Amino acid sequence: MPSRVRISVGLTMAEHRELSAMADEARVSVSWLGERAIYEFLERHRNDELQLPLVLNDNKRGAA
Repeated sequence: MPSRVRISVGLTMAEHRELSAMADEARVSVSWLGERAIYEFLERHRNDELQLPLVLNDNKRGAA
């Protein structure tokens, strides 16, 4: 098994509640959901389905 690196990600309380509810419903951990989301993001980037830099228009997150 490849070595693993831990990261920290800041979420709003609402985002955390939503992820927690999804995790409970799917009977997985919030960490598993995060790992899966990052895996899918990287796969999309590898397959040229994702254009970077991302343009985020979500003002509540302080995006560019």
